[in-house]
Amino acid sequence: MADRSAPQRNRGLRPETCGVTMTRNLHLLAIGNDGISGLTNAYTELSGQIDQLTAVADARTSSKLAGLKSKMEDFTANVTLVGQVKAGKSALTNILAGDPGLLPSDVNPWTSVVTTLNINTRAPAGTKSKFTFFDQEEWDNLMVGGGRLGELASRAGAEDEMEDIQHQIAMMKEKSEDRLGKHFDLILGQSHQYDYYDADLIERYVCLGDEDDPESVDAKVGRFADVTKSAELFLDLPEYPVSLKLCDTPGVNDTFMVREQITLRALRGSEVCIVVLAAHQALSTMDMALMRIIAQFENRQVILFVNRVDELEDPVAQIPEIRERVLETLKQSGVDPKTDVIFGSAKWAEAAMTGDTAQLSSDSRASLNKMHMATAVGSVSDPVNTIWELSGMPSLLKAMNERITDGSGARLLERTRRSARNLGKQIRATSVARQLSDTGSVERDFEGRSPVQVMDDLRADYEVKIAKITAGLREKLVQRMRNAEANFVKRATDSLIAHLEQYGEQGTWQYDPTGLRMLQKAAYFSFARNMRSQVGAIYGQATADLEGIYQGLLGNHLGEFSIESPAVPRVPPPLGIGRTIALDLQSTWWRRWWQKRKGYEAFAADYARLISSEASSISADIEENQVAAVLDNIRTGLGDFLQEHQETLLEIAKMGGEAPAKDSAIAAKLLSEQSKEALLGDILKGLGSEAA
Repeated sequence: MADRSAPQRNRGLRPETCGVTMTRNLHLLAIGNDGISGLTNAYTELSGQIDQLTAVADARTSSKLAGLKSKMEDFTANVTLVGQVKAGKSALTNILAGDPGLLPSDVNPWTSVVTTLNINTRAPAGTKSKFTFFDQEEWDNLMVGGGRLGELASRAGAEDEMEDIQHQIAMMKEKSEDRLGKHFDLILGQSHQYDYYDADLIERYVCLGDEDDPESVDAKVGRFADVTKSAELFLDLPEYPVSLKLCDTPGVNDTFMVREQITLRALRGSEVCIVVLAAHQALSTMDMALMRIIAQFENRQVILFVNRVDELEDPVAQIPEIRERVLETLKQSGVDPKTDVIFGSAKWAEAAMTGDTAQLSSDSRASLNKMHMATAVGSVSDPVNTIWELSGMPSLLKAMNERITDGSGARLLERTRRSARNLGKQIRATSVARQLSDTGSVERDFEGRSPVQVMDDLRADYEVKIAKITAGLREKLVQRMRNAEANFVKRATDSLIAHLEQYGEQGTWQYDPTGLRMLQKAAYFSFARNMRSQVGAIYGQATADLEGIYQGLLGNHLGEFSIESPAVPRVPPPLGIGRTIALDLQSTWWRRWWQKRKGYEAFAADYARLISSEASSISADIEENQVAAVLDNIRTGLGDFLQEHQETLLEIAKMGGEAPAKDSAIAAKLLSEQSKEALLGDILKGLGSEAA
């Protein structure tokens, strides 16, 4: 706990007392684990309850219970860092990885590599690092079409810009081929794996070196960053109580928009998005593409970390001003202003972690002392923890852990509990069936149909129902997206015509596409609401039908018996809505676009076509990359649920045909099964079952 006594506050902090030994104070990473301890304790308790169920389960159910435990053990929280170029994302990632200097923090601006640190995850045998290259199709898309930027230029009819893009690409390709030599044609679509990693190896794949200094490029091994798509490192850090995937993404404002595509891909499925900004440029140069992307996330998923406060002359006075302006910028950009904004310094964090403050400049030390004296955090006698606290890292780790706990961690916990309860109910139903099998009380006929026919008919019926629902959801979303497009086109062209009527064909005009995104986002959220309602209802119907079959087989012997519906799939944030489109670009395109058109009708018609094509590209991205996955999860979730219960029900049905046992054997079996039922009741109560 921080010492806030007056003498400490007035003396200031002398960080040089940390010494200069280059040890790694990894224990600092555990500060903030209290934010996730509730989740890990709940996992431990649930794991023990699953073990209890396994002790009374048959081989088939034991296997399913083991699968539940494996999912908990394999739980990995996905955390992605995005932000401005040179904001310090890699330096911050290195601190989170407990290894300052691991990733190059000053990479060439062209580098488009997402580096993923797999912490405490199960790595492929013997693999500590893996580097994957673009495949031939991806490379050709960049080389021939100019990537996303070429796609936009072509759609907007910007032929001159397209020529410039092709020229830049040709130069980049030539340099890549010269750099890689014979490796170039062989590595596309491949990956390189190693049983180690170090800074030199990583730089070989993610950092080009100084192109103006050919001596910096190792001709023997080559530099692969031009064609490296992703880098993965595998490391163990027991200071973290859960497994993490930390994705360090490049800045999103690159020449060919390759980074934006890669960043969007990395963000899909990410639970936490840490947006890294530089304190001295946190506002005026906050990249609009970045703002458009994070605006699609839910508030609880986003953390803003304003880095490099050590570069502020007077952080105590400047931080409140920056915070206020950041929140105003967020509000104007459609980002929830309640988003956590944490100020800190990766430089200070590195000094604390390594115990080496000699690396800090005199200005940085002066800023550190001002912060210490103003906040009274820590004490002179404990400089390591004090500097760590002032670096903002404890606040960042706490916020990150809270989001993991409330998000993917909580969802996995609830899904696992639900599945464990259902498996417990199946064990109980099977136990009752065994007790009844010797008396012939298990029903084996449903109005002339066998249990197999009943289950087959049920699955076929729900396959039709779910296909109808998913098709309807998709169709309604597509229609709403088209309506949004048409609505926006009308408003934009009306505005264009009004401008032409007032100013003629002089000057230029541009219409902010924010309105389009708002309409598309509304359509997507409507899809999400309809999906939850309709799928929840159909899952509930299927559950009730299954309960009816259990009752049909075992009658009143089951007593109070219910099973739980599968969880409705989560609808991820519509990140595709935030990607850059031609309407976002501020360049000479628009001036040339105007110059090539004469007459009101030409302006309006061509602009309407451009808007329509851009809007359609967003809709296609949403449908292909997010909606399709949700609809597939709907089908899979119900299919797996029905399959699991079908196996149990058919096993119960077979018991009705077992040969009668001797009286003594029946008595022993009844005693055994009744004891099991009593134990099951206690376990199910522990799992939170209302109908234990």
